[in-house]
Amino acid sequence: MNTTTTTYTTSNVSFDVNLGYRALFSVPDASGLDITCESGAVWITLDNDPRDIILEAHRTFTTPEHSQAIIYAMEPSKLLVTDRVSMAGARPAFSRQRVPSLHFGLSAQALAV
Repeated sequence: MNTTTTTYTTSNVSFDVNLGYRALFSVPDASGLDITCESGAVWITLDNDPRDIILEAHRTFTTPEHSQAIIYAMEPSKLLVTDRVSMAGARPAFSRQRVPSLHFGLSAQALAV
């Protein structure tokens, strides 16, 4: 199974992300972002953070830590990502990149379990 994670490019300070079941979404620097699960449920992991964050519909996650976030859709989900820092003009827009399907020592198949 060859799953890739997508990082979106945007100049907007707020955008929607629709994720299919078992889809991955990568945020290079989650600091200052509000990640709101509008529908569905997602699992969020941050680099060098032992926590597992489960975000269900109508819940929001925010972190002050400058680390990459990997978001895994536990079911079809819709996210609203709002960059509060860019609203103040302090952060550049997201960059587009492809991230390999191996994260935190787990293959995409292991993540799908």
